[in-house]
Amino acid sequence: MSVTKTIRFLIFVGFFCTSACWGGTIDDFSKSVVFLADNKPVTEDINGIPYEVWLKNPTNGMFIIKKNRITGTGLIVVSSNVCYLVTVKHVAVNMSSECEVIMGGENEEPWHFQLSSITGQPSITWFHHPVADISVYPLPSITTEGIKALNQRAIPLGALASETNLPSRDVYVTALGFPLGLGAEGQFIPLSRESKVASGMLHDDNGLFFLLQDPSVSGYSGGPLIQSGDSRVVITSTGPAVATGGGRCWGFVSATYGDETGGKMSRIIPAFYAVNLIHEAQMTLHIVQAPMPQTK
Repeated sequence: MSVTKTIRFLIFVGFFCTSACWGGTIDDFSKSVVFLADNKPVTEDINGIPYEVWLKNPTNGMFIIKKNRITGTGLIVVSSNVCYLVTVKHVAVNMSSECEVIMGGENEEPWHFQLSSITGQPSITWFHHPVADISVYPLPSITTEGIKALNQRAIPLGALASETNLPSRDVYVTALGFPLGLGAEGQFIPLSRESKVASGMLHDDNGLFFLLQDPSVSGYSGGPLIQSGDSRVVITSTGPAVATGGGRCWGFVSATYGDETGGKMSRIIPAFYAVNLIHEAQMTLHIVQAPMPQTK
């Protein structure tokens, strides 16, 4: 694809990805949160070879492959007018190009898409971090389904914390996701769970991470940990006015730690890993910065 065609392509996508009214509230972030699901064949390792498990119907003798339904949470982010799906790596590795993506539609109804119908480009693959539990999937879509899916959906990349400092341990942060699959069917509303940061930046064989005081719940994996924007009254030369502080995504829910005492804490992957992966994807795919379309 030529540079000129690429720029036109990105302008088109950027028009639909960016929301001018994004303010960083919990509801704003929730519009960018998606539910991911796929059916993965069950395998059994025999002498180092992963064999697929098939089930035989005792009545008619027919075989069907045994599958597990894998679910998780993701976040849509926009940079250089291209959208990206961000989630944790242990969810991403189980998601094929035909995985189901559920988003919030009009009147909070769930919209169901296949990932391939959004991208229109089956050759696009996940970008996995080599160490940390985080992955991104580029969504340079111009399909009709993609436009419907991504219209004013993404949060700006600048909302993701790109540094290693953490929020104050005196303030609450909120995880958004779909514990046990709840919130993705019927009325589409990602569930929220408040906690406080319990640690500084920690490190192990899987990179940097930090902990929350409270445990997570299955289904939150890949969901963003946010500090929502605040609205407050300020005094200006023309009188009182409401100023809104922008929200921030500090990281992504990865796992729950626990021991025999019953104590549990959540492991969070810092957001800067996702920022770095998005920059890597841009360089690999030769995505150029395109000007945003002008509106009158």
